[in-house]
Amino acid sequence: MKNKKDELAQFKGVEDHTPTPQDPSQVLSPRRRTALVSYLAILFAIAFLFVALTMAMETKHVKMINEALEDSNQKTSASLTGSINALQEENRSLTENKTQLETQISELQAALEAAAEKEQDGSKQLEALNGEKQKLEAEKEELLTQIEALTKQAQDAVTVSELLQKAIVLNESGDIAGLSEILNQIGPMKELLSPTERDIYDSLVID
Repeated sequence: MKNKKDELAQFKGVEDHTPTPQDPSQVLSPRRRTALVSYLAILFAIAFLFVALTMAMETKHVKMINEALEDSNQKTSASLTGSINALQEENRSLTENKTQLETQISELQAALEAAAEKEQDGSKQLEALNGEKQKLEAEKEELLTQIEALTKQAQDAVTVSELLQKAIVLNESGDIAGLSEILNQIGPMKELLSPTERDIYDSLVID
């Protein structure tokens, strides 16, 4: 057995790994530690409340925007319905005018045929009838020109109304380039717009 002197000599040769005691001033007391934890908890609670309040305000803001957009869509839909009804009424009126003009042309054609039969009555009557025929033909050409103008006007009115509806859709989708192109197409024909459609067009014109 080893004696005590040998054991002491052995322990003296072993390196001491015992950690150096910490500075007592660097260690938090339980009271300070509790206060720090409470402070951090309060900070986290305040941060959570701030985030919750921000999210609630943002949700309310988004809801208000959605309600405004829905109201705007309803107003636009009602306005479009009124414009379409007005356009249909105007188109119906143009169609009636066209029918009347076609009836007049038929009557003039019948008169021309009757005048052609009377040409056989004599040279004087022939000259008179030729003059009447030329007059009727001129009236016929004028009426045909009016029919063509009314037909083109009706077609242009439908076209410009369709373009306006496309412009409204592009405006709602935020396509400024497409909206500008459609408005440029409507410009030359804007006089064919109804008063309601003209107001919508003016509101869409890009400054």
